[in-house]
Amino acid sequence: MLPILTGAAPQQSRTLYWRYKANAQRAIRDGDMKFLKILDNTFLFNVVDDPMERANLKERQKDVYDRLVKKWLDWNATMLPEVDESATGNFTGDQLADHIGAQPTSRKADNPGPPAK
Repeated sequence: MLPILTGAAPQQSRTLYWRYKANAQRAIRDGDMKFLKILDNTFLFNVVDDPMERANLKERQKDVYDRLVKKWLDWNATMLPEVDESATGNFTGDQLADHIGAQPTSRKADNPGPPAK
C-alpha cells in the first residue's frame, strides 16, 4: 500500500460489498457510487459529491441503481446465507437521539433471492 499512498503507484479501483444483519443492511461501493439498503428502504448515493448521503439518486440514475443492485445480488449469492442464530446489535431511539424510531434488531435472517434475469 505504501507506493499507492505515496503516489509512486497508481490507485487501484475496486468494488466493496458488505452486509450487516442489523436492520438488514446491504451495500456496495463501486467508484463514486454507493447502493444502500436498510430494512425496506433503498438508496443510491454519489459519495464523492454527497459525502453525507443526503440525495437519493435511485430514481434519477435508475440504470446505475439497477446495475449496483444486480452486482450486490450476484456477490451475495456467493456468500454463506445469514442464519437466525447469529446476531448483531444496534442503537435504538431510546439510546441515541439520531436513531429516533429505530427498534432493537431481530435475529431473523434476511436472505434475498437470486437476481432477476
